[in-house]
Order: sequence, then structure tokens, then C-alpha cells
Amino acid sequence: MSIFRRLIGIIMILVGIVGLIIAGAGAYFAGQAVDALGQGLNSTVDMLDDTVGTTTASLENVKATLREANSTLTTVSGATRNVATTLFDTQPLLGQVTAMTTDTLPTSLEAVNTAIPNLAGIAATIDTTLQRLSNLSIDRTIDVGLISVPLTFDLGIDYDPDEPFDDAVLAIGESLVPVPDQLRALETNLNTTVTNIGNIGTDIEALSGNIDGINTTVEQFIPLLDQYVAQLNQITGTLANARDQINANLSTIKWVATGLMLWFAVYQIMPIYIGYRMLADKVVEGNIEERLEDEREVMAERVKAAEERAEDAADAAKEAADAAADTAQEAAEIADAAADATA
Repeated sequence: MSIFRRLIGIIMILVGIVGLIIAGAGAYFAGQAVDALGQGLNSTVDMLDDTVGTTTASLENVKATLREANSTLTTVSGATRNVATTLFDTQPLLGQVTAMTTDTLPTSLEAVNTAIPNLAGIAATIDTTLQRLSNLSIDRTIDVGLISVPLTFDLGIDYDPDEPFDDAVLAIGESLVPVPDQLRALETNLNTTVTNIGNIGTDIEALSGNIDGINTTVEQFIPLLDQYVAQLNQITGTLANARDQINANLSTIKWVATGLMLWFAVYQIMPIYIGYRMLADKVVEGNIEERLEDEREVMAERVKAAEERAEDAADAAKEAADAAADTAQEAAEIADAAADATA
């Protein structure tokens, strides 16, 4: 009986020692596992935070670009409208110029051509008169007794042209003969130009209206981008809260796991002590089977309570992870919506 009790004592001491080793290893590896889980979740949240920040910065750049495009489109719209107004105002003037060039001016030139022969006759008379006046001069010496008086007189006219005046007038008349027909030949082209200017003015005015429509659409996108940016900022705050909750819950789980292993380690003292007493062949009060059964029941209840606390902590960590995943999904959906709106 003594040998059997000692054998049982040795087994109980070994079981207690193994339990202490398992408790220590469990506390160490549980802490490592919780830390690894925390690092993974924090890395995911940090990546989501960076993605949201990058998306927010991209939306801010798009918003600034849209504002510049809005200002540019406003300027272009005003410029095109002014060009259209200028063309419309120029069209009547070109019509008047066309009428004057193709009707009034040729008629006037034909009247001038008709009067050219008369003007040439008048020019010949003027030319003859000027030549005679140019030749009119006195250069003589009058002798009066002993005195000689020189007498010199002219009109101061020196007229000796290379071409007679009437020939020049006739040359001008001959050069003007084809001009009326040439000016009338421009009527079709000038009328076409007037019509084209009106069409161009209409097209430019329509273009100005289209630019105004595009500008209105661009202006509507800016408040929408502001809403996206505000939502992304809220998501950034939500991610920060989720990170804090995850870290807090993981810390709780770590402490619970460590406490559970320590509690389990404390309960290994009893079998070591009983095994020592049995190995030392000392009397142990009470039936050993009953004591072991009682200790087993108490240990089972405490282990069950520790497992329940660990499950509660695991559920809290899972809820925090689910919240972080939901927040990440929402951030991705908003980023996709912002990318679609930008495209």
C-alpha cells in the first residue's frame, strides 16, 4: 500500500509540474497571440485610415480643380458671349459696307468716268494757260538819254510737267474703267461673308450656352464633394475610436488569459502538495479519492468561470473587429462613390 501511495504521489507531483509548465506556456503564448492579433487589427485599421486620408486628399484636389475649371468656364462663357455680340453688331456694318462697295461706289466711279473727258478738256485748257503764263516774261533794257534802264518781269510761274495735265486725267479715267465691275463682282462674296458672320455668331452664342450648362454641372459637383469629404472625416474619427476599442478589448483579453493561466497554475499546488505528502508516506486526513474529487470539482468550476470571462472578452474583441470591418467597407464604398463621381 505504501508503494502504491508513493507511486500515486509521484504521478500527482508530475501532473502538478506539467500543469505549472502548461500554465506558464499558456500565459506566455496567449499574450503573444493577443499581441499578434492586436498588431494585425491595428495594421488593418491604420491601412484603412491611410486609404481614407489619401481619398480625402484626392477629393480635395479634385474640388480645387473643379473650382478652377468653374472660374475658367465662366471666363470662357463671357468671352464667347462677347464675341457673339460683336459679330452680331458687325453684321449690319458689313451689310452697309457691302452695299456701298458694290452699289454706291461703282455708280460714283462710273459718274467720274463719264466726266473724265470733260475734265480732260478742262485740264488741257489749264495746261495751256499755265504754259502761257509760264512763258509770259519781259527781259529788256530801255535807253533814256545817257541812262539805260533794265526792265525784267515775269509771273513767277515755272510750269513744265513731264506729262500734260489732260493726259494724266485721261490716264486716271482709264485706270478707273474696270473698277466698278470689279467692285460689283465682290457683292456675292461680301454677302456670303455677312451671312457667315451671322451663322458664326449664332454658333458661338450656342457654344456659350453649352459652356454655361457644363459650368452649372461642375458647380453641382463641388457641394457633393464637400459631403464626401465630410463623411470621410467622420470615418477617420470612427476608425480612431475603433482602434482604441480594439486595443482596450485586446488588453482585457490578454489580462484575462494571463489571469486564467495563473489561476490554473495556483491549482497545481494542491496535487503537488498531496503528491509530496503521499510520497513522504505521511497521513493525509480523509479519503484521498474524495479530496481529489472535491478539488477536481472546484477546479472545474473555476476553469469554467475563467473560460466564460475569456469568451466574453473574445466576443467584445470580435464585435470591435466587426465594427472596424464595417467601417472599412463603408470607407471603401465612399471612396468608390467619390471615384465614380470624379470620373
